[in-house]
Formats: sequence, C-alpha cells, structure tokens
Amino acid sequence: MRLTLVTETFAPQVNGVSRTLGQLVDHLERAGDSVQVVHPDYGKPPAREQDHLVRSRPLPFYREVSVPLPPFGPVHRAIDAFRPDLIHVATEATLGLSALRHALRRRVPVVSSFHTNFDQYCDHYRIGWAKGVAWRYLRWFHNRTRETYVPSRATIADLESRGFERLVLWPRGVDGTLFRPDRPGRARVREALGFGPDDVVIGHVSRLAPEKNAGYLARALRAVGEARPDVRFLFVGDGPSRGELEAEMGPNARFVGYRAGEDLADHYAASDLFAFASLTETFGNVVLEALASGLPVVAVRAGGVGEIGRSGETGILVEPSSPPEQMAGALIGLVDAPALRREMAESARAYALGQTWSAIMGRLRDRYLAVADLAAPAPAPVG
Repeated sequence: MRLTLVTETFAPQVNGVSRTLGQLVDHLERAGDSVQVVHPDYGKPPAREQDHLVRSRPLPFYREVSVPLPPFGPVHRAIDAFRPDLIHVATEATLGLSALRHALRRRVPVVSSFHTNFDQYCDHYRIGWAKGVAWRYLRWFHNRTRETYVPSRATIADLESRGFERLVLWPRGVDGTLFRPDRPGRARVREALGFGPDDVVIGHVSRLAPEKNAGYLARALRAVGEARPDVRFLFVGDGPSRGELEAEMGPNARFVGYRAGEDLADHYAASDLFAFASLTETFGNVVLEALASGLPVVAVRAGGVGEIGRSGETGILVEPSSPPEQMAGALIGLVDAPALRREMAESARAYALGQTWSAIMGRLRDRYLAVADLAAPAPAPVG
C-alpha cells in the first residue's frame, strides 16, 4: 500500500497527535507499506525521500504551533508524483483542506482523523462566537471523506450528535517497554532535580497552555503544596502558560521543558503520582503513558480521559464541575497512603500493557486496505 499522510503537526513537534502519527508511520513501514508524510517544515531534513515539507511560520503568540503557508501547488504535485492508493488528512486547517480538495479532484480515496475538542478550545481562547461556524466547517470537511477516525467513544457520540458520518473508533496505544516504572534514569532525574529518595513527587506532562486547564491545575497543586509542604512537583512541557504556573507553584516545583524518548520516560518514572486537569482531550496520550509508567492518575473525567482512567483502581477521577480543591483532596489522599499508591500503580501498569500500538495500528491498517479497495471484505471497526 502507498499512503500519503497530510498533517499540520509532526515530529519534532511534541504533542499527542504528532506522537500518534509517528507511531502510525513506523507501523506501516514495518508492514512493508510506502508512506509519504506532508507536514510543515521545522528546519530539519525530511525523514523519507518522498516526504514533502511545507513552508511554515510559528504563530507569534504561540510559537509551539507552526502554520503552513500557501500556495500549496507544490504539495499537490508531490502527492501526484507519489501516486498514493489512499490519502489520510489528519488535520483540518488550510493544508488539510487543500489536500482534501486535491484528493477529491483526483478521485483518490481519502480518509480523515479527528483529534481536537474545538468546543473547549474556543472557550479557553474566548472565541465562543466562532463555534457555530467551526462546527459547520468541520462537519462539511469530515463528511467529505470516506471514514473519520476518532480516538474515543465519547468523542464519537458527540460528533454523531452534530451530524458527522462514518465515524470509526481509533484509540491510542502505549509502548510499555519504553514507559515503565523501573526506568534506569529514574534515580538520576530525581537527584538532578533535587528530589530526595523518600520525597513524594506529583508529575504532569503536557503542553502548558490555557486549553489544558492550566489555571485549575495550578490551584489544585498549590493547595496540595500548602497542605503537604514536603510534596514536590515536576512539570514536563512548555507553552504560553508556563510563566503563570512557575509563579504559582513556587520553589517545590521543577519545570524541565519538553522531553522525548528515553528522557521523557525517565521523567515519568521520576514521579510517584500524575495530575492532569485538561478538559479538551479527545483521548489523552499522556495519561496512558503515565499509567504504563506505574503512576496512579488523578484527572478530570472529561473526553477520552474518562475512558482511560479507572477511578478507584488506576487512580481517581474528579468531575469537570468539581472545584480544584477536590482534585487536591484526591492527591493528598494518595500522598498519605503509600500502600494504596502501590496497589493502584500495579493496576495502572497492568491496564496500560493491554493497550499496544501494534494491535491498534494493525486494525487501522486493515481499515485503510478496505477503503482503498486493496482488501475485502472490510474488517470490523477499530477497537
């Protein structure tokens, strides 16, 4: 199979979408497929000869996001030269729209995926007035593709209520050999950050931004710090809210920026608990990585996160309407109960090990083959 993947975010950008798409490309190539990735130019050479990098520019107020710049004629010519059996458009902005229209004109089978909770993003950035227009566009966009792959059942239900069609569950996996509690770098990271061997460390991995509910998280963790002054905090990630969080959290918190690969896995393992307050996750990759790392997760029950966590078993989920003090209370309860933490850590790890990338991407590949008429009959939906 020859697949063109069109996305406005890809490695070396650090986020759940780019990591998921990287896993997808790796799986397809191991299966013997030829993959072309079309993505913004981040100043590094393409990973594959057939890849096409699009001139882009970082947003001045949000430099983690690079916006592809038209004209997109070179993109269309690169796709035509590659001659894909199937085009997967992973993002819906200008580059994705141009690729969708080109696929329809060329009558190349095209599928899409849905990754972003636009309702919450609009609310966090105070552009609620744009919701109606955004949803009409997104419905039009995805209903022009043969299938749309969605990471959680909760998101599928929401999209179906809005008139989206042909939705297929595409959950996420985790590398349990990379993310694990017995990481060799755990002690090194804790020592480098000034954490003692007996300190309880609450970790957080995410883009540090308003749409990740950063203010709520800061208030909850500050309340933990006030009640338990010996607790330490570890923030992995960066973004526009980092300065606010650093000012809120004080000297017991460490901010280490973005991490990747083995280094990221060591930083997960350096924590004892994981706190996550985002309301915008269609899945929540970092939550699954934390579970694989043996971390009980205290999170807000929203979107895909509510389907990953097992409250009372792998951690504790608080309701979206709960005040930050309730999340703080759940964290304090686990700080004070090391035996319960160990029990939950074992359950978290066991659950995560059942969520493998190989099985999930294999089922998606079966969908690709069916949609492109390269295999029949069509297999059962992903998940």
